[in-house]
Amino acid sequence: MNTNGLNKLVLASLLQMAFLNLLTTPATADTAPRSEALAQAIEAHGGLETWQSYGRLDYATRDFPLGAKAPFDFTQSTDLQNRRHLTHGKDFTSGLNGEDAWAVPNVETLGIPPRFFESGNFYFIAMPFVFADPGVQSRDLGNKTFQGRAYDLVAISYPQGIGDTPEDDYILYIDAETHRLHMIDFVPTSAEVNGDTPIEELPRKALVFNQWQDAGGLLVPSKLTFYGWADGELQGDGNTYYVKDVTFSQAVPDASIFAAPGKPVIHGTKHAD
Repeated sequence: MNTNGLNKLVLASLLQMAFLNLLTTPATADTAPRSEALAQAIEAHGGLETWQSYGRLDYATRDFPLGAKAPFDFTQSTDLQNRRHLTHGKDFTSGLNGEDAWAVPNVETLGIPPRFFESGNFYFIAMPFVFADPGVQSRDLGNKTFQGRAYDLVAISYPQGIGDTPEDDYILYIDAETHRLHMIDFVPTSAEVNGDTPIEELPRKALVFNQWQDAGGLLVPSKLTFYGWADGELQGDGNTYYVKDVTFSQAVPDASIFAAPGKPVIHGTKHAD
C-alpha cells in the first residue's frame, strides 16, 4: 500500500472538511435542510433537535491515517455550540479556540496543520448533521443503485462568499431503505493541497461510513474508510480508521479549556505572523 499516496488523499479530504467546518456556525431551528432525503437522513441519525441539544462532544480515534505518526490515536473534545476543539495524542496536544489553532510541542510532532486537523476530523464525525449548518445548500438528485443497493443522492454546495472554498461540493449517498448516510463523493478544491491545478482536473474522493454507533440518541460513525473515486466506482484498497468512546453532554465546556498553554506553535490563524 502506498502510504504517501494515502496520506495525500486523506489530507486533501481533511483540508476540505476543515474549511467547511470553519465557514459555518452551529445549525439553528430555522436552517432545516431543503433536501427531503437529507432531512430524512438527519432524522434517521437521531434528529436535528437532539443534535442541537448538546453542547459538548468527546470521542477517541484509533488508527488515524495521516501525519508524522500515522497511524496514530487521539482523543478530542469539541464545543458544539462554538466549534472549538481540543485534542490529546501520545506526543502532542493541539486545539482551536475559535480564532487561533495551536499545537504543542510543535507542528512537526502533530504532522498536520492544526487548524485543519482540529476541524477536519470533527466534520467527518458530525455528518450528516453539519450539512444542516447555516449557508449549506442541498438538493435531491434522485435515486441510484450502487453496489447492488439503492441510494438517494443529495448534492451539497456552498454559495459564493461562504467559507474559504465555496467551489467544494459533495454528493451524499443515503440508503433509500434505512435513510442512513452511506458515503460521500466529493472533490477538495483547496489550493493548500492542489496548488494551481484547475478544479475540473482535480480527482474526486470518497468516504464510506462502514459502521455506525449509538451515542446519546444519535448515530455517529464508528468505522470510516477513504477511497479514490472515478467513473462511479471506489478506487484502491481504502484507508480505514475507527471512532470509539463517544459521549455527548448538554453543558457547553468552558472556553478556557481550549486556550493554548504556554507558548505553543500557532498555525493557520488570522493572527499568525
